[in-house]
Amino acid sequence: MTLFGKITHRRVGMVLLCGALFMGMVAQPVDVWANNAASYQNDIDRINSEMKELEEKKQSIQASISSTKSAKEQEEERKQRLDDQISITRNEIVLLEERIAVLEEAIAEKEQEIADKQISIDENYVLFQQRIRALYIQDDASVLGLLLGADSFADFLTKTEIVTRIAEHDQDLIDTLTLEYQELEQAQQELQEAMELLDADRSATLNKKQELDTQVSEVQENIQDMESLEAQFQADLAATQALVAAMQSELENIYRQIEWDKNPYVGGEMAWPVPGYYNITSDYGYRFGGSDYHTGIDISGTNVYGQPIVAANDGTVKFVNWTYTPGRGYGIYLIVDHGGGVSTLYGHTSNIVVSVGDVVTAGQKIAEVGSTGWSTGPHLHFEVRIDGSHVNPKPYVMG
Repeated sequence: MTLFGKITHRRVGMVLLCGALFMGMVAQPVDVWANNAASYQNDIDRINSEMKELEEKKQSIQASISSTKSAKEQEEERKQRLDDQISITRNEIVLLEERIAVLEEAIAEKEQEIADKQISIDENYVLFQQRIRALYIQDDASVLGLLLGADSFADFLTKTEIVTRIAEHDQDLIDTLTLEYQELEQAQQELQEAMELLDADRSATLNKKQELDTQVSEVQENIQDMESLEAQFQADLAATQALVAAMQSELENIYRQIEWDKNPYVGGEMAWPVPGYYNITSDYGYRFGGSDYHTGIDISGTNVYGQPIVAANDGTVKFVNWTYTPGRGYGIYLIVDHGGGVSTLYGHTSNIVVSVGDVVTAGQKIAEVGSTGWSTGPHLHFEVRIDGSHVNPKPYVMG
C-alpha cells in the first residue's frame, strides 16, 4: 500500500510537539515548543531548578540526621528537622502543580495548532486526489501524444516545459504531504511521551500529599515538651545561655534597624494570636529554675501544627525571617508594627503568608503554627515589645 493509501485508511488525530522529557522529579532540556516556546521552556527550567534545590535540601537534612552517633540522637535530630521536611514537601507539591499547569496550557494551545494543521493536510490531500483522478482519466499516453503532436521544435519545448511544471507541482504536493505526515507521526510519539510524563507528575503530586499528611500527623502528636526543652537547656547551660544571649542581641539589632511607624498606637485589646488554642505552655519571665528569662508566651495544644496565626492588632509587617538554623532561635518568624512603639513578634512558625510592608488588620491570618528553630514541639512564641523592649504580653491580649 502506498504512503497516501495509508493516509486514507488512518485518522492522523490530534498531536502535540511538547518535547518535555522528565527524569524523576527533574526535566531534561527540550528544544521544541510551539508559539510560546521560550515562555514555556523558561517556566519549566525555573521549576526544575527549584525542585533540584529542594532535593538538595532534603539530602542535606538526611545527611545531618545520619551523621549523629546513636539511634536515639538520630531520632531526636529527625524530629527536630521534621518541620523543615514538611516545608520542603509543601514546596514540592506547589512546584509539581505549577509544572502540571504549564504542561496543560501547552497541550491545550498545541491541540488548536494541530487542528489547523490537520485541515491543511486534508486540503492538500484533496488536491492530490484530484490530480491522481485527472491522470487516471487522461493516461500517460495522452501526455506523450501532446508532445509528439507539437507543430515545431519551439512548440515541443513549450509543451515539454508545461508537462515538467505539472510534474513539479505534483511532486511538490507529494513532498508537502510526506513531510506533514512525518511531522505528525513524530508529534504523535512526542504527545504520548508528554502525556505519560504529565500523568507521572500527577501521580507524584498525590504521593507527595500523602507524604505530607503522614509528616503532619506525626508532628501533630506532640505539643511543646517543656521538660525536654529544659533538659536541652540545662545539658550545657553556659553554651545554651550564650546562644540565647546572642539571639537576643541579634533581635535587638533588628529592632534598631526597623523604621517604625510614627503614628500613635492603634489602641484596643489585642486579638488572641492562635484562635481556639489557649494553652500557655511557657509563661513570660524566669523559667528553668531562674536560668532562663522567657521574653514572651508559648501557645500550644493538640493538633496545633499548621493552625492559623493572626495579627494581634492592626499594623504593618516590618520584618520577616525565613532563614534559620534548626535547634536555634525563633526559626521562621515575623514582626508587626502597631504604632506608638508597640510591636508584636510571632516565632517558630511553619509558614508566613504576608510580606514586609503589608498592612494587616486585627484577626487577619499572617502565618501558621510550626516548630522551627529551638523548639520541642509545635507552638507559637508570641511577644509584645515597647520601643524594642519585651514586656508581658498577657495584659495586652487578656484585658
